[in-house]
Amino acid sequence: MEDWLSITIRIIGVLAVLVLGVGMIVLARAIAKVTRSLRKVDEALTTIGRDARPVLDRARAVGENLNFIVMSLRKEVDRVSETVSVANDRLEDALAAAEERVQELGALIDVVQGEVEDTLLTATSALRGIRTGARLLRRSGRNDDDPADVEDEEE
Repeated sequence: MEDWLSITIRIIGVLAVLVLGVGMIVLARAIAKVTRSLRKVDEALTTIGRDARPVLDRARAVGENLNFIVMSLRKEVDRVSETVSVANDRLEDALAAAEERVQELGALIDVVQGEVEDTLLTATSALRGIRTGARLLRRSGRNDDDPADVEDEEE
């Protein structure tokens, strides 16, 4: 008879072979399921790729159109910016010229005002001289030497 250790080793060996066999069967089934799933995924991806191609082509066309629009807008914005810059420069030049003219006009008004004042003073002096001369002529025509009359006339 065999001893109990060799029997136990044989039983464990048989059990190991059975467990390995069952494991191999389970593994084979799992691999088969994974393979079927992968085939389904591959078919789905193929279908999606086939269906998505027109969408992707449209998206590419839309992207190109958007790129064209953005470039056109950028050019227009650059042109508008340049126009605004030129207009701003011209406006600054016009304002500087207007300010210079206003200063020149102010100086001219000062000169004219001085001349008007001088003319008025001269005219006033001339009128006083004419009045004084007229009084003297009136007085000499009367031959009146009354100093009170002369003072009344001067006032």
